[in-house]
Amino acid sequence: MFKSLKNYTLATPALLALVIAGNGLTAVSANANERPVDSNEALINQISEYNKTEGMGQVTSVSQLRDVSPTDWAFEALRNLVERYGCVAGYPDRTFRGNRALSRYEFAAGLNACMQALERLIAEGGGVSNEDLERLNRLVNEFQSELAALGARVDKLEGKVALLENRQFSTTTKLRGEAIIAVVGQEHTSDQGKWERFYRPKFGATVVDAGGRQRIDSQATMSNRVRLTLDSSFTGKDLLRTRLEAGNIPNLRVALGTHMARLNFENAAASAGNNVALDRLFYRTKLGDNLTFWVGTEMPIEDIYKTYSPYTESSGTGSLSRFLRYNPFIYRQPGRTGIAFNYNFGGGFDITASYLAANANDPVRGRGLFDGTYSAGVQLGYNPTKNFGLSVAYMHSYFTEGAVSLTGGTGSVYTTSVANGIGARGPVGRRGGFAGSDDPFHGAATTSENVGVQATWRITDKINLAGWFGYAHAEARSADRRGVQRRGDTTDLYNWAANVSFLDLGKQGAVLTLAGGQLPRAGSVDGTIGRDRGQSWIIEGQYNYPINDNISITPGIYAIFNPNNTRDTGDNTIVVGVLRTVFRF
Repeated sequence: MFKSLKNYTLATPALLALVIAGNGLTAVSANANERPVDSNEALINQISEYNKTEGMGQVTSVSQLRDVSPTDWAFEALRNLVERYGCVAGYPDRTFRGNRALSRYEFAAGLNACMQALERLIAEGGGVSNEDLERLNRLVNEFQSELAALGARVDKLEGKVALLENRQFSTTTKLRGEAIIAVVGQEHTSDQGKWERFYRPKFGATVVDAGGRQRIDSQATMSNRVRLTLDSSFTGKDLLRTRLEAGNIPNLRVALGTHMARLNFENAAASAGNNVALDRLFYRTKLGDNLTFWVGTEMPIEDIYKTYSPYTESSGTGSLSRFLRYNPFIYRQPGRTGIAFNYNFGGGFDITASYLAANANDPVRGRGLFDGTYSAGVQLGYNPTKNFGLSVAYMHSYFTEGAVSLTGGTGSVYTTSVANGIGARGPVGRRGGFAGSDDPFHGAATTSENVGVQATWRITDKINLAGWFGYAHAEARSADRRGVQRRGDTTDLYNWAANVSFLDLGKQGAVLTLAGGQLPRAGSVDGTIGRDRGQSWIIEGQYNYPINDNISITPGIYAIFNPNNTRDTGDNTIVVGVLRTVFRF
């Protein structure tokens, strides 16, 4: 593989130096203060630095070099090297760049290329003058240490490549891994006032006494999540991604009674008691220069669309709380099986669209690819510069009975007993329940029309500002869990968030992020007296610190005020502290 390095030809001053040598002059180092090199190891190190130059392309005529003209003093000698011996190459833009400074190591590499060219001509019976051979012999003697170092470098590279080829498990697939170990502390401080009956949810499994007081004990946990990702490419422009995941991350909804407290890096696979699950399986490929196509059976929306929240979107290094990761009305909608495409119009504009089903593998009625829960969306993005981006997105979602999650597990959630109690207090003939903004029609089949506006702005090299606004209009399509007909009932939901990130703070690659916003809220809900009577807010501060290229730690804290959209004025706050350590290989 690397044997071609021995025939490596360069369009650099090294070759101009050969021209100089061909006219009876002496090549010198470009750096008059350069210290002598007294070992092959040092030579190899310096040649390694030199080899970081861009790739070259062979030329066959001096006229192909755009910056060489017949009036140049070395034109004839250069033409001799190019057209007679073929040991001069040009840069990809067909320039020679002959005025650039020359080092002995560049000269040695060029000399090596011409040696190989002359050997080839001699072997083929071509004419090589004795004068040229004598000059070449003198140069070889002068640069024998550099030429030896080049040979040693190539031999070492060949040995390393052979070792890698013997040990690699695939020529088309790369394996990447990520392991998270997280220490999580939680606390819920409750007011001591009475409940507003039926409107305020019961938190988790806590016991409420006759006076309406409740208490959730402080608790600390330690858990993990592990991912192994196999990325395969067959053409160099496509990607087949397969990812396995296992973990035992706690679902804080169970402990604290609200989705709003959930962790960013927690999901169904990551909370399955360390049972291994297939978490990703999709194929992405380019169709022409501007069109990208996706198809997959484990392909969530977040892997298709640009979220415009670059420093909170990652589950490993992004936000600590689930809600502040990205707009849930767009990027946490249902479905993982289907197709998607992105088309780049140029000028900073692109469009992305998708159709994803949640139970595409299930052939029973009310499921399958087109008969069950699904989402279909489109996003128009505008990215005029690398420092600014804006998108407007629309997402249509349909949820079958008992499978509703309008907010992607980030909104309020009421227990069945509370939702049924609200229904019992409703107007005669309209005894529908309210189960929170995540399921406002208490299990009835639901459609939602969601609109989101997202933006990110790199204000300076060290500061990035991002945020979003989301709106959803939901409508019931069936009876709810109690059998009350809810078809035609509607509600509107809102959420917004913003974050500011300070980059390279304390260390290159470190990021301090401050974020906050309004959690999803359902106001007036048809068919019931139940609704989100208050407003929940969230704030978060976290600092992602890279220990090295493979290990990072993120200490941080987030707090939810008036969780589950209660309207309390007392002390009713959930606080979660996290120390997340990420190992990557």
